[in-house]
Amino acid sequence: MDTRHGYQPLKMEDPGQRIDTEFSAAEFDALLNAAVDGIIVTDRQGRLLRMNAAAERMFGYQETEITGQAIDIIMNPRDARQHGRYMDNYLRTGERKIIGIGREVVARHRSGREFPVDLAIGEASVGDEMRFVGLIRDLTEQKLAEEEALRQREQMNHASRLTTMGEMAAAMAHELNQPLSAIANYTAACQRLLQQEGQAQASPDVDRALDQISVQAHRAAEIIQRIRDFARSREAAREPIDLRDLIAQILPLARMDARAHHTDLRVRLEKDLPVVMADPIQIQQVLLNLIRNGIDAMEAVPARDRRLDLRAWLEDAEHVRVTVTDRGPGVPEDAKDGLFTPFFTTKASGMGLGLAISRSIATAHGGTLSHFNNPVAGATFYLILPTKIEPEEDEGHD
Repeated sequence: MDTRHGYQPLKMEDPGQRIDTEFSAAEFDALLNAAVDGIIVTDRQGRLLRMNAAAERMFGYQETEITGQAIDIIMNPRDARQHGRYMDNYLRTGERKIIGIGREVVARHRSGREFPVDLAIGEASVGDEMRFVGLIRDLTEQKLAEEEALRQREQMNHASRLTTMGEMAAAMAHELNQPLSAIANYTAACQRLLQQEGQAQASPDVDRALDQISVQAHRAAEIIQRIRDFARSREAAREPIDLRDLIAQILPLARMDARAHHTDLRVRLEKDLPVVMADPIQIQQVLLNLIRNGIDAMEAVPARDRRLDLRAWLEDAEHVRVTVTDRGPGVPEDAKDGLFTPFFTTKASGMGLGLAISRSIATAHGGTLSHFNNPVAGATFYLILPTKIEPEEDEGHD
């Protein structure tokens, strides 16, 4: 039997033989220091007894510097007081409020800088002594990522609000222009009647009033026309974009929304998707709107069955397709025709502009936005975008 390098084989003469699994102090230290998360050990009075290498880096202290000091030294004062109350209550009553339960607290670095951590506390007995082991994970990067995701969401919401306001202004301008035209026409008709009956000279005040009505009606119509011109969808600011990267940028927002509504969001993006010419903010706005609608469509579906699939693949040599598939009740038959019409909505609190705006964006990009109901359950909304932009013909030349 090979015993080189000092290795000794286990003797298995007795099937019931116990294998000695006790660690030496050096092995225990090595295990502690190999951990990625911070680990601290305290006694029942909350005095620090051990600290691994990750915790030393996290808090800026060497273990020997703070051994025997109260745990308050590495905690925010408010959380330290609350932690002390929890521990006192546990030692008196045995009621577990934090033992074995992870929670978020504010830690304090040696420099005085405070930062968020996830703290989980376990209990152990060493002889007759009670020890508490704290597992600590620094949440700084996670919080920064969440803040960045929220900032991106606010930017998307702001862009969506601006687009919505434009669509509303255009729709209102269209609706208001009709009664204004009618006012001008009726005013002109009244003036003609007065002139035909010879009443214009007898009623100069009425004639002047009708003139003013006509002038102001035309003025209002011009203002409305300027609003429509301003709000009319302008050509998208297209640029070459990597569709995979574009979708990856919105995934933190989409996943956050899905988790909040207990929805399983699954993403499948084909490799080597071609570059598309598009306005990235507008296309992200369309995709987030479709994802949000898909999540809303499953509100009445049991949480265990809520699944939303986001996929993207090459449709053909010149088009890519992005689909969002939900497992809700599908689009009602009586809603199919008006689904993309402004102010048409199937939601109790919806404005009915999201899909209308999204389709106008798709059309402005030379693409398509439509939907179909799935054979089993739910609906699939799909966005098709061209990978090439045809050059515009130069008008006025043969």
